Amino acid sequence: MAWHISVDGADVVVSRMDSINSNLKKRMEEAMAISVCGIQERARSTHRFTTRTGEAERSIEAEVTGSGSSLQGTVGTTRLITIYLHQGTRPHDIEPRSKKVLRWTSGGKFVFAKRAHNPGIKKDPFIFNAADAESGNIRARFDAAMDDLDT
Repeated sequence: MAWHISVDGADVVVSRMDSINSNLKKRMEEAMAISVCGIQERARSTHRFTTRTGEAERSIEAEVTGSGSSLQGTVGTTRLITIYLHQGTRPHDIEPRSKKVLRWTSGGKFVFAKRAHNPGIKKDPFIFNAADAESGNIRARFDAAMDDLDT
């Protein structure tokens, strides 16, 4: 006894699946790019530290890498001051490296000291907080991308 199965129109099914796969990849890349930009913008605007130059905010970067079946979104910074603001620092003493004394301005006048005590920086995990705050929007964005596959 032998079984024979014949499938008509399989090429149409394969073509449709390729189209869905291509469309899904494009939608996922768009959702990822919008998501990391959302985290970046929220992190830039909702921190607790006092900014003087805006350098720390500008150093927060968003990037999407990969393609096809593997995408990765990254929001972060490589600027040391921004890392210190985000992670905080312990109290520490500052001493001159190559000179005999430290010098800085206070009240329009120069101040000199052989050492200075820095009380540390209270941590402000603004990038993590932004990612947590955006998580609902991110889920909704990816869910919408999946739901819209038929369109």
